[in-house]
Amino acid sequence: MGQVTFVIWRESIEALLLISIIYAWLKQGTDTHHGLKYLWFGVVIGCATSVMLALLIYGVFNVLNDTEQSIFMIGMEIAACLLIVQMVYWMNGHSQSIKSNIESGLTAQIEKQSWWGVTFIIAIAITREGSEIVVFLSSFIMALNKNNAAEFFMSVFSGISIAVLTIYLFSLCNRFIPWRIFFNVTGVILLFLAVSLLLKGMEESINLLLENDYSIPEFLYFTAWDTSGIIDDSNLFGNLLFSFFGYRSQPIWLSVITFIVFWLTMAWLFLRGGRNEQQS
Repeated sequence: MGQVTFVIWRESIEALLLISIIYAWLKQGTDTHHGLKYLWFGVVIGCATSVMLALLIYGVFNVLNDTEQSIFMIGMEIAACLLIVQMVYWMNGHSQSIKSNIESGLTAQIEKQSWWGVTFIIAIAITREGSEIVVFLSSFIMALNKNNAAEFFMSVFSGISIAVLTIYLFSLCNRFIPWRIFFNVTGVILLFLAVSLLLKGMEESINLLLENDYSIPEFLYFTAWDTSGIIDDSNLFGNLLFSFFGYRSQPIWLSVITFIVFWLTMAWLFLRGGRNEQQS
């Protein structure tokens, strides 16, 4: 459940940052007490919407047959990979302007005397973070049962608790460790998590095709190499590398090709984004 804790921690930090920015902005106003009610109402709406999405995914998954469940799982894993890449790319280009963008949106709503507009902005922001968590962890949500539910929710609670502690510590020393560096480092880890999800989706896809007797080039599911004698992905450290960084001690060639194509694409995407940012 290390992935669960990390994702909850990383995304909760973004959500808590949004809440703290909005809270600090509202505290500067003349109608602070009134505004804070709409802040917390927006937070509740955002959290409730995210929970409903998780329940929807869990409900849909459990009415499907085995083949449909496999297809749904593959689709969610690939969707989560794409969403992580999109989120990291967006944060890479907008991390410095998040505060000003939020505050300008809030100011516009207050000038219209629309407190419900403030609630809407907050609810959308929290729902965005919550929906990302739900999609990222969809494979865990779909696999929930009475045997692993306690461990899952403990990981969720741990991730939120560590996020609160992280926010507090950064508020004390953010002059020494800028948030941009923090998001860049955790963004790289998230990209490794994205490729790990993509690999799972591709490997499950080829297994599903083989089970249904589809013709596939044989080399795609041949083992490329075996490093289990050095780091076996079935032990604790190897499983950590497997879950977070896409490590395979006996990868098939499809996984190797997918891994290489993914990182070449990321290099092109982020280098191009950096050039565009410099030009602008």
